[in-house]
Amino acid sequence: MRHIYSQKIKYLNPDLTDGGIHTAILAINGGKPVRRRPFPKWPVHDQHEVSALTRVARSGNWSYVGPLEIEFAQKFAKFQDAAYGICTNGGTQALEVALKATGVVAGDEVILPALTFYASAAAVLFCNAVPVLVDVDPDTYCIDPNEVEKAITSKTKAIMPVHLGHRMADMDRIMKIAESQGLVVVEDCAHAHGMKWKNRGAGSIGHAAGFSFQQSKTMTCGEGGIVLTNSAEVNELCHAYVNCGRFDPKFAAKPNQKPPHRILGYNYRITEFQAAILLEQLKRIDGQIKRRESNSSYLNRKLEKVGLLPLRRDERLTRENGYFYSFKYNKEAFNGVHRDVFVKAMNAEGIPIWGGGFIPLYRDELFFADPRYFKVSYDYSKVRCPVAEKGVQEEIVAFGHSVLLGTRKDMDDIVEAATKIAQNVDELGKR
Repeated sequence: MRHIYSQKIKYLNPDLTDGGIHTAILAINGGKPVRRRPFPKWPVHDQHEVSALTRVARSGNWSYVGPLEIEFAQKFAKFQDAAYGICTNGGTQALEVALKATGVVAGDEVILPALTFYASAAAVLFCNAVPVLVDVDPDTYCIDPNEVEKAITSKTKAIMPVHLGHRMADMDRIMKIAESQGLVVVEDCAHAHGMKWKNRGAGSIGHAAGFSFQQSKTMTCGEGGIVLTNSAEVNELCHAYVNCGRFDPKFAAKPNQKPPHRILGYNYRITEFQAAILLEQLKRIDGQIKRRESNSSYLNRKLEKVGLLPLRRDERLTRENGYFYSFKYNKEAFNGVHRDVFVKAMNAEGIPIWGGGFIPLYRDELFFADPRYFKVSYDYSKVRCPVAEKGVQEEIVAFGHSVLLGTRKDMDDIVEAATKIAQNVDELGKR
């Protein structure tokens, strides 16, 4: 995220330029910023990762299904309360494999939220299936179960709830809908490492789930992913899809039976180097979650007093972590100033927040691609999701999870910057 520290003063309010009569207080207008120090960097690493990588290099066992990969898959599955874990080389690949292993085939419809990263829908497209985009809950920006029910057709095969930011979708409602309609649930948990719903780990509630270990995620090995499931049959299929379509007897759902014939699989394999890093990252995550939860709760209390509204935390969300921390911008508390102007003012004060973050997927170029390769008979130009639109254009303000690893003084600086802007909002003019 780029900080906006302007070398040349650019005044947003022309009244501040009348011969220097008025002195600017806000940093965006030339005043002194609240802070210049950076927030904590990501990823967190030390000699433990270096030593682990060195051991792998010296072992000569670098490739697929090595002892470290097996160890990590088992430990992470247990950490999230799932029975099985299948490592992949990315989060998108994890979702694709999870969809295929749970029975999604060409022409099937998969319902997912309009507000997510494009990879969620790309995984569906890689199955030659149809992403059906629905609106989100205004309290959490996760998929709205009411909209899911409206979107179900005779072609619907699966629901993909995306646990967005530091909130989880209403998994009670999603699973009830799925069970009543005979649908599959594949959780997109790219943001949900360590999160729990009713004390049950994200990714262990649906029929399968995909996690990402990309560089910016709350657990990372640079690039990587994992499928979680409680089904022995799905576990067996996932291993085959990841390993070039080969069925490995070690992962057989029914060990006493002859394994199935080959399927069309991929080389989606992870390496022992990545597994070694992930094992070290797993040792840190509990402490990091505790720090993030504490700072998140503190900011919720403080920022609400300034007029920035925390996203509602459902009491069933029993452990919070999340890829980013977000809240709703209330322009009425800032004299009608647009969210984007507020974001620029916070950046100038040294606070690395951003606004919106996503675009609703039906506006993504992905859905207007070359028809020679994209033959889904679904007119995304007619899709409208007003809650997602408003969130992206006006409401959502967020910052990355590493900020929440800061000290209480770091959190106070965020509050101080927001308070400073609120108290001097006239400097920004009415935008």
